[in-house]
Amino acid sequence: MNILELVKKPLIQRISAVVIAIIGIILITISAYKNISLVVNGELQEHTTFALTVNGFLEEQGIMLQDSDRLSPSSKTMLWGGETIFLTLSKGIQIYADGQTISLNTAERRPENIILEAGLLLYPQDRLLVDGFPVRENSTMPPAASHSIQVLRGTAIELHTEDGIFRFTTDTDILADALWKENIKIFEADHLSVPLNTVLDGTLLKVKLIRSKPLLVQLPEQTVTIRTTANSVGAALAQSGLSLQGLDYSYPPEDESLPDNRQIEVVRVREEIILNQEQIQFSTEYQSVSDLDLDQLQIISGGEFGIEAQRLRIIYENGSEVSREIEKEWTIKDPKPRVIGYGTNINILTENTPDGQISYWRKITAYATSYDSTCPGCNTITASGTVLKKGTVAVTRDWYQYMKGAKLYIPGYGFGTIEDIGGGVSWSTNWVDLGYKKDKYVPWSRNVTVYFLAPAPPPENIMYVLY
Repeated sequence: MNILELVKKPLIQRISAVVIAIIGIILITISAYKNISLVVNGELQEHTTFALTVNGFLEEQGIMLQDSDRLSPSSKTMLWGGETIFLTLSKGIQIYADGQTISLNTAERRPENIILEAGLLLYPQDRLLVDGFPVRENSTMPPAASHSIQVLRGTAIELHTEDGIFRFTTDTDILADALWKENIKIFEADHLSVPLNTVLDGTLLKVKLIRSKPLLVQLPEQTVTIRTTANSVGAALAQSGLSLQGLDYSYPPEDESLPDNRQIEVVRVREEIILNQEQIQFSTEYQSVSDLDLDQLQIISGGEFGIEAQRLRIIYENGSEVSREIEKEWTIKDPKPRVIGYGTNINILTENTPDGQISYWRKITAYATSYDSTCPGCNTITASGTVLKKGTVAVTRDWYQYMKGAKLYIPGYGFGTIEDIGGGVSWSTNWVDLGYKKDKYVPWSRNVTVYFLAPAPPPENIMYVLY
């Protein structure tokens, strides 16, 4: 229809056409204004727009897309209203792995995927640190301007033992933790070629393990079980802190190999040195004193004890004495004798007795007994060859040697002569045994006074000290 024809139409028709056109324009305008949901990095936004496409909407919002951004649906998708647009903006990522640094922009939020996107491979024992902190599997990184990811490679370990080579890979940082995680128990006495605190840095680590073996040690106070890698008895004891000291010894000896029964006995030896001192008894010497009467004594010097020293060496095994030896004896101080002066001055005195007056040169007190020929060991002939009778006096052998033939007077007994030797007499006292014929025997058992009758014998025949 051309304009001429339109003009020719009735006015009402022309007005209706204009109205319809305006209504169409209004409907088109209304249909272009729509509601859109936008999710940016996980945050929901609600918008209204006249844009016809996703790209137009983003331009309307002032969002300029980069190649590394992630958009859904695509930028050319038409918008009809009610759609939700998901936009993940890329961030700068620094990756530290295998001694190198990789920088990239990515919209990926899972660290494992970012590593793969960077062209790196992850292995089962590898670990990731995001901004210095460990991340759990399938976790995502929080929104931020940038992040750093560090790849900690698992360390391959070769453990060489008597039973062969055990290989494993660990994600721990030190060797001790790696062995513990693999349930490999290490005893204190085991020998490792590297320390347990060796830091694991991802490079292959070869470790040689020498296993210690149990050993039963019998000590004096207890029995203990130790573990050792040593081959000899002495080395095993030293390794366990039970080494032999001084005179200690063991069964088997310390220089021998470990016994097949894995048992050792330790004998602890202790040596003790003792110094003993003992007194040396001094002797008694007699010295004549001319101006002192016979049978009188005086001490000239008191005497001094000597000192004798002795060094003893005592050996104890497991606390019990096994030997005692005198190593040396010597005299520290010699004794000095006691000197007793005895009188040699003889005086002739007289005494009235029931048997008349007597003259004597010595008077002593003695214990008197009596005997006849019937006593045990006695006979009728005396030591001097005379016949036993009353008047025969027996004395000790020492007295007899000096006093044989000496004339005596004993009150109650009468006169007598020393002619016999008595037996079984105590040397601790003066003693005389008075003789009788067997049919005239009189028993004696008391102290008596014995007078040695004048004249006195020559000085060389006098027993000045009676003992």
